[in-house]
Amino acid sequence: MDIAHLRDFIAVVEAGSLSRAAGRLHVSQPALSQRMAQLETQLGVRLLVRGPRGVQPTSAGTTLYRDAQQLLRQFDRLSRDIADGRDRLHGPVAVGLPTTVAAPLAPALFSWVKAHHPGIHLQLFESMSGYIHELLLAGRLDLAAVFREDDAPRTAELPLYSEELYLIGDPGPRPRADDEVALADLAAVPLVTPGSRSNLRILVDRAFAARRLTPSVVGDVESLGTLLRIAASGEACTILPLSVVAESGDPRALGVRRIVDPVLRRHIAVRTGTEVYEPRDAVLAVRAGIVEVTQRLAAQQRWPGITLAAR
Repeated sequence: MDIAHLRDFIAVVEAGSLSRAAGRLHVSQPALSQRMAQLETQLGVRLLVRGPRGVQPTSAGTTLYRDAQQLLRQFDRLSRDIADGRDRLHGPVAVGLPTTVAAPLAPALFSWVKAHHPGIHLQLFESMSGYIHELLLAGRLDLAAVFREDDAPRTAELPLYSEELYLIGDPGPRPRADDEVALADLAAVPLVTPGSRSNLRILVDRAFAARRLTPSVVGDVESLGTLLRIAASGEACTILPLSVVAESGDPRALGVRRIVDPVLRRHIAVRTGTEVYEPRDAVLAVRAGIVEVTQRLAAQQRWPGITLAAR
């Protein structure tokens, strides 16, 4: 299989059109179409569906697109490593961090990499957890922080910490201690949360369902800052870890209360972008840095509300 054909295929899928991809690749559309046909012949499957609105990958094409991303990233890095000929760790490492993790971790991780491995070019992607997961599956990331509902061991994952979730905002009457609120008491409270693909939303929905309740979600908000501003306005509440409000003033002024009956807890791990081969040394070094920085921030009480994973 020709590496150049894989690059062309990725360009076609991302452009959604043979003509647009041909323009970006500076080749003629007939030549690009012939290359795609040759690739399909080599693999013995149909990769693209052509229609009046452009092209879309088939199921096999989607699989090839995802895996080709990883293959080409490895090929390009191998080429650079051979050409460079240096022994020290170097090259790009792409790390995806959900917003609630990025706030405390990203600046400290950047400083750690700069101090310990200046040859590594750190690429940080911050977004809501659903999009980070998509980037990881698409082969766009080397490492990503992922949320889990339990701490069961998983392939290609290294546990980092766990954290409880808190109600942010004022839901009205407080039936128990000011710093706690029962999940059942939140059934009628208007909530804003990330969309249905986010781990936090899935965890909240399942917790309510286990009590045969349905959360009153009045808006899907894919922005941490906006979630906090809406909660502060008093128009709706949200559910987030304690660490996100640590630098937002007095937690009591924001109505921050621990959710109990049951306590909502999620687990965070750092996951590599591949399960089928050992990540390169630079990726392993950054993963070790993530663990070291997380432990240091917790020890210095600069990351409130987290419990480090056992080592």
